[in-house]
Amino acid sequence: MAVPNDVQQRAQQYRNLKKVDFQSWLGTGTQGIVFALEDPLQLRHFAVKFHQREIAYEREKHVYLRLQELDITDVHGHEVPQLLGYDDELLAIEMTVVSPPFALDFGGAYLDRPPDYSPEVWADWRAMKAEALKTNGQTYKQF
Repeated sequence: MAVPNDVQQRAQQYRNLKKVDFQSWLGTGTQGIVFALEDPLQLRHFAVKFHQREIAYEREKHVYLRLQELDITDVHGHEVPQLLGYDDELLAIEMTVVSPPFALDFGGAYLDRPPDYSPEVWADWRAMKAEALKTNGQTYKQF
């Protein structure tokens, strides 16, 4: 796994600031990189996602704040990590570690308004999803 230099630097700043130990790499996505951490003083394990872009960080942070406000812990049987904290300067979101099935990547989510895409982009997206969701002769077209 190649971690971009700016993310490595922010992760190191986070580690020094919080006095935590990085245990393992949990995953990489389009929005950022997630690590499992241990806080030896508080005897707790948790995850931190370091975002690559501020806009995705802000969207994801606001989704987690909304989920926390509404006390949502799962979505249709998929466990949702609980927000433990965040750092706007380091673009880092602290969360609980979850087990499959889970829902945890909200960097592309929009709250209270749809994304500003053209009708053509929406049509292409719906066609792509309809094709991807064809199962045993059934097509799901409800988006």
